[in-house]
Amino acid sequence: MGFVDRSSEFPEGRDPVKQPARHVWVKPSAQYAMTPWAGLLIEWRRTSSGEWLALVAVVTGGVGNSLTVQWHKADQLVPAKGYAIPPN
Repeated sequence: MGFVDRSSEFPEGRDPVKQPARHVWVKPSAQYAMTPWAGLLIEWRRTSSGEWLALVAVVTGGVGNSLTVQWHKADQLVPAKGYAIPPN
């Protein structure tokens, strides 16, 4: 992943660099129906191929929950609206 100009427009017309940190749900898998994880979006970054990635602090589910900070593809994120977990 290379660093590129952040002034490019985000696919939905919002400038991600100016967006404040916010709560999101992270879909752990694009192939399998799994319960989304709670996360806090920290930063957006665009790869040299033009794909948007988000740096997210994620609380992974399961026995012995843990907090990790990792990059996720934009299509894995769902904005959190309250506490309801989005459907798979």
